Amino acid sequence: MEKPLKGLQSNIYSFIEQYMREHGRPPTNREIGEAVHVESTGHIDYHLTMLEKKGYIARERKKSRGIKVMREEPRGLRIEGTIAAGAPLDIFASDQQEMLDLCSHTQEHPNEYVLQVRGQSMIEDHIADGDFVLVERGVYNDGDIVVAIHSTENGDRGAATLKRFYREKDGMRLQPANATMEPIFISKREWDHEWDIQGKVTAVYRRC
Repeated sequence: MEKPLKGLQSNIYSFIEQYMREHGRPPTNREIGEAVHVESTGHIDYHLTMLEKKGYIARERKKSRGIKVMREEPRGLRIEGTIAAGAPLDIFASDQQEMLDLCSHTQEHPNEYVLQVRGQSMIEDHIADGDFVLVERGVYNDGDIVVAIHSTENGDRGAATLKRFYREKDGMRLQPANATMEPIFISKREWDHEWDIQGKVTAVYRRC
């Protein structure tokens, strides 16, 4: 397959896929133009021609809805392992190569990864056992749902838990979203030496 599509052609192709899933038929050039904010149908036709040459679509020229999707662009993120919604457990323990298909992610996002949730500690935030969370590495704030790593648990590999993060006067609090469970309080000294935040949750996915 060609390299992943970029720019306007990627937006056009994504819209065609989405439109066909929702309506069961391909869009017109005018509908595509409205979706990607291009007024010229001739400009849209040019990019459709390029998509056709690359093998992503086929067209019947005499039909206003003559687009056919020929192949799908690679999308999604590899499931890196499991994350505990409860007591900390091993992170990245899985060697599976399963991909989670994310329709909104048509290109690679190096700062994002997917974990599957195990446990019930976040159910009041609508994160249930078996759900998948999209995690973004980088900046996090008080109240964010984070992947917290305890480096001294379970040997040298580290252990991880999914909780809401709060800074307290004397340390940090990892707060479950389950009224039957207690929060985890961590002193500043222990936090600085034994804990780390590997990312924050930006989305939750549930397979039907």
